[in-house]
Amino acid sequence: MKRTPVVWLGLFFLASALPAQGQVGVNTAVLFERYSFGSGLDYSEVSELSLPLTFSTRLGGRAAFTVSSGIARVELLGPSGEPQDGKVISGVVDTEARLVLDLVPDRFSMLLTAVAPTGMEALDMEEGAVLTALSSQVMGFSTGSLGGGGRAGAGFAGAFPLGEMALGFAGTYTHSLAYNPVVGRDAEWRPGGEIRLRVGLEGTPGPRTYLRVAGIFANRQADLIDGQDFGRTGNQLHGYVAVNQGVGAGSFTLYLMDSYRSAPQVEATGVGAVLLPKGNLLSLGARAEIPVMERATILPQVELRRLSEALREADGDGPLKAAGSTVRAGANLKVPVGEGVALVLEGNGLFGNVGKGDGTTTDVSGFRGGLHLEIRR
Repeated sequence: MKRTPVVWLGLFFLASALPAQGQVGVNTAVLFERYSFGSGLDYSEVSELSLPLTFSTRLGGRAAFTVSSGIARVELLGPSGEPQDGKVISGVVDTEARLVLDLVPDRFSMLLTAVAPTGMEALDMEEGAVLTALSSQVMGFSTGSLGGGGRAGAGFAGAFPLGEMALGFAGTYTHSLAYNPVVGRDAEWRPGGEIRLRVGLEGTPGPRTYLRVAGIFANRQADLIDGQDFGRTGNQLHGYVAVNQGVGAGSFTLYLMDSYRSAPQVEATGVGAVLLPKGNLLSLGARAEIPVMERATILPQVELRRLSEALREADGDGPLKAAGSTVRAGANLKVPVGEGVALVLEGNGLFGNVGKGDGTTTDVSGFRGGLHLEIRR
């Protein structure tokens, strides 16, 4: 597996050295999660330790720069649950940089993105079960992507007012670079280029009420393996609706997300080639912000995820069947510790079931805990 921390640290210190004019932000965290699974999978337990890092700054009055990366360690126990039957992989993940140029302030922006392949680009064949575990959409791991071949993209975003609301639109194109995801194999894989179009409406339709509605259409070109067409992945449709209502000194938010994949695709954001069948992911959640003590805020939240997928045995196509559902519930505690500095303590649990790829499911339960550091100057 590939590890290039020199590139990661170089990008971070390059961002830190840029002349900041305006707000500078640093977000980092230490997160740990562990989940146990019932029988029928290639693993009985998966744990992940993540250390994400994001740096952002304003460049003059009309540009913003953000760079993010992190470190991850994933440990997987096989069906027997014995340590000698498990796998451990760890290292730096890919580094992403984003530059946003405000051509018309608050109206129209251009953006450039790049992902440097600083992560774990290739794994051994026997480590494939790790990829399957991390790709579970009903789990939502903190770090779901460990590395890839790198990619670059460009796009635009605009908005114009509609009374107390604003209508926004955006478009991006991302070109992925070829790489070899399996150690010891000569096959070169290049994920197809992807076009994404987004439209959204947000604003204040009523007193202390904030509404956000968004829709995304994505289309990816055919993946290539050794220059041969691997097949198109179909279209993806994503929808999002959220309503935030102020209540006393706090607020309450309800949201609904739906993501539909019209055909099978090979996962292009993780290490290696993981087949994601045609499917639909539905998420329904609620969260609140409740001031407590002097300046602290508690943020309880709950989210239900339900996944429907075609059977993997049928080449990932065909009718959709239940492929797992989970409930994650917990709370964050945010405490300011200085001017522009805050600590966030996170804790939540998850239970439900996950699909085994054959139309049946098995139980899953676990937890996530962590400490976040937020700095705004």
